[in-house]
Amino acid sequence: MIGIIAALKEEVEGIVSSMTESTTFIKAGMTFVSGKINCKEVTAVQCGVGKVNAALCTQILIDCYGVDCLINLGVAGALAGGLDVGDIVLSKDTMQYDMDATPAGFALGEIPEMGMRLFEADPELLAKAKAAAAGLGIPALAGRVLTADRVVASGALKAALATELCGACVEMEGGAVAQTAWMNGIPFIIIRSISDHADEELEATYDAHFEESVANASRLVLALVSASAC
Repeated sequence: MIGIIAALKEEVEGIVSSMTESTTFIKAGMTFVSGKINCKEVTAVQCGVGKVNAALCTQILIDCYGVDCLINLGVAGALAGGLDVGDIVLSKDTMQYDMDATPAGFALGEIPEMGMRLFEADPELLAKAKAAAAGLGIPALAGRVLTADRVVASGALKAALATELCGACVEMEGGAVAQTAWMNGIPFIIIRSISDHADEELEATYDAHFEESVANASRLVLALVSASAC
């Protein structure tokens, strides 16, 4: 069983509409839709925005559906140079950059008592996602996904996140999905399509390109599901 999580309705619609033999189940206010995509068993769900929603949803997928792997898709703001709207970032790893225990001697993003700062994506899923993107002709970069409960719309903050934390893109759920998956021993990958440049022009860029960005992420996830053995 493949678990697919997205924050927004539009991000999960393309996955759900591709299912056959679908059924629904509602828990914690979230609608889990199970079915088949190219004979692969899949459960997809809109978790809502933010890390708490994402972590809760991920744990439900693991506990109630016994998923073998997890895919988190959605849009993100670009941090790395050269990324354009509609390009894809595939997570090599994730960091929750609003986890800040630096006054207590920890590195930014490090979770006290866990000794964890970065959560690495499954290498096999990453390789298959790269191949799927190439097959679709969608530009894709493997890099670090930075997560926080905030929207970045500042050129100065963008530059700091890119240079100091080596971020490729910034968003609001991936790090929570990654940590929850890691704690349960479930392979995962975060797939983000660039919707904006995380700068002062965010609102206009996002509004103009959201649909295009979502479509690219959905196409890639559907191709990855078809290629996945999990």
